Amino acid sequence: MNDLSELVECAEHGMAQRTYVCQHVARGSGLGFFYFPNPDNPRPDAWCAECNAVRLASNGWNEENEKAAAITLLCGGCYDDAKARNQQ
Repeated sequence: MNDLSELVECAEHGMAQRTYVCQHVARGSGLGFFYFPNPDNPRPDAWCAECNAVRLASNGWNEENEKAAAITLLCGGCYDDAKARNQQ
């Protein structure tokens, strides 16, 4: 993670890993926390239970359900906070 393109500056956490989550995980709590494990990335893209249900009903991600998820950029610290808030 030495590539600066993988970093984002956060007012709260400073320079940290660039991560992506659905808008619900970014702002909510108790909504579930789903992701595809990736041994090369400790903070893979994540989404809530509602987005997961839509993803499964659609047989995967598509333009429509990605638009509804409104993928949001977070720093690694904010990602960790959102994960802790949303895990059920």
